[in-house]
Amino acid sequence: MKSTFENLFTFKMISVIVMLIVLVILDQWTKYMAVAYLRYAEPIYFFEGMFQLIYAENPGAFLGMGGGMSRSTRFVIFGLFVAIGLAFMFWSILKDKITNVERVSYTFILAGGIGNVIDRLTHDNGHVIDFLFIDLKFASWARTGVFNLADVAIVIGVILLLSTARKKSSIS
Repeated sequence: MKSTFENLFTFKMISVIVMLIVLVILDQWTKYMAVAYLRYAEPIYFFEGMFQLIYAENPGAFLGMGGGMSRSTRFVIFGLFVAIGLAFMFWSILKDKITNVERVSYTFILAGGIGNVIDRLTHDNGHVIDFLFIDLKFASWARTGVFNLADVAIVIGVILLLSTARKKSSIS
């Protein structure tokens, strides 16, 4: 018979795996839809252009950083190193020394990383499919680069982690 600790650990791991699967499938499905419906289409505008669906292939990392590197260099940096980092993050999730909010944060970051690594490994030129764009119009800094749901998951995870860290620092 399993102990209460083992049952709780099992529940937490099942929760992490279910969240990972759902987030990665949602990311990959939306990218599939972007390729199918946006690849050769004009951008689709919502709210007077403040939100746009626009197809982009990003060979680099965040906001295209590193896009000018060779494919093999990008593979090592954005594929191999990121995969190692994601494995370390998954190991961190397995440890029972983190809070539930940290576990969810890491899971979102991990899911986003997995979604983008899948793109790098499955597309001929190692690019990531991006298709979301926000332009709030009131200032040049109020515009994003083109991004995807994996990026959104990563940002949500980072914001959750930062809010947890801030709460911890204000308590001590």
